[in-house]
Amino acid sequence: MNHALTESVDTTVQERRRSAFDSKEWWQRLSMDQKFGVYQLSKFGFELAFIRNQAHGPLAVVRRNRDYATVDQLGDVDLSPSIQIRD
Repeated sequence: MNHALTESVDTTVQERRRSAFDSKEWWQRLSMDQKFGVYQLSKFGFELAFIRNQAHGPLAVVRRNRDYATVDQLGDVDLSPSIQIRD
């Protein structure tokens, strides 16, 4: 791949990762079941961290300090997800 093109792609990915998310926009991307699951977890101090797009649908990832949980498209909550998080 062309070096200039590689830098451009890397910069775009970095900018996307560093840009502040609009939680309202992310919230709208969740299914109703996910919204309910995230809302229930928020009662225990969890906040929506990001949405991970997967083959079977978006996965909501919530966090409380260094603890993570996920809510799948059907609203199923996993308090011990096996996901890899980049710092």
